[in-house]
Amino acid sequence: MIKQTIPGLVSVVVASYNHAEYLIRRMESLINQTYPHIEILVIEDCSPDNSLEVLRKYESHPRVKLIVRQKNGGWVAVSNQGVEESSGEFILFANCDDDCDQRMVEQLVGAMQVHPTAGIAFCRSLLVDEGDQVIGDDFAGRERAFQERCATDTLISGAQMGRFLLHSCVIPNLSAALIRKECFEAAGALSAEYRVCSDWDLFFRIAANFDVAYVAKPLNKFRQHPTTIRSMTKGRATYEEFFRLLLSQIKLLNLTFNERCRFRSRTMYLWGTHLFSQPWVGLRNFPYHLRRILQLDPVALIFLVPGLFLGICTAGKKVCGRLSHTKTGC
Repeated sequence: MIKQTIPGLVSVVVASYNHAEYLIRRMESLINQTYPHIEILVIEDCSPDNSLEVLRKYESHPRVKLIVRQKNGGWVAVSNQGVEESSGEFILFANCDDDCDQRMVEQLVGAMQVHPTAGIAFCRSLLVDEGDQVIGDDFAGRERAFQERCATDTLISGAQMGRFLLHSCVIPNLSAALIRKECFEAAGALSAEYRVCSDWDLFFRIAANFDVAYVAKPLNKFRQHPTTIRSMTKGRATYEEFFRLLLSQIKLLNLTFNERCRFRSRTMYLWGTHLFSQPWVGLRNFPYHLRRILQLDPVALIFLVPGLFLGICTAGKKVCGRLSHTKTGC
């Protein structure tokens, strides 16, 4: 049973599994937040490495509650367990391999206070490598409409957020998103039907009934390494989840005819990038993905050819970019 909430309290849920090398940085970034009303619920999910040993050092900290599971449950189950254990008005799912600015929670809570209709407040994210070196910025890769709307702090209507999410997961990292607990409860828990897209699915469900606040400062650090959930999930399963989520949302959202065409084409473009960025894998998965799209939304196949064409162009641009970096030209 979900506990009664304490106004103003932020419950940070850390699902810990097999990332001991990042835990000290993760925990220090949370313990040292400038926002004073915070509880940090760390759930250790039977990690085979020394994660528990690292976390024991924080067990006595007044902000930290350590829960040690006896059986591995997986990220979705553990994150939902964290919400059940939480007491806060707000929830932040802080991935155990990420990092953040000490002012992040304070800034996100401030955005929620300014915008009471917001179910989520999220900030810009920097992409960092294993050594914490900045290697990118999530904002730079967003569509022009998002960049124009979110150049400064803003409130995005739920309807507009649904459209942004159909183009791409504009909240690329759950660690950057503060969620009002009542909105999380209204939308339903994280779904175990998705392994890669459970957060993206949740964002759609919250945006269906609530607005979303954006903080333009890059306060979150989204770590890129070979053992993230997305990196470890094979292309066949990853793209099946993309198709299942996006094609279902195209049917659910109140879109114009032209918008449905555009977003179906965008979804087929994702398939095209898979086919041409990983040709052998993409071709091997082609019959399976074709069957799934026929089951999910046969009309989307009308947009396969333009999607594949865009995929070829994108793959070609990436090749040209790599060649130009070697000074051979393109």
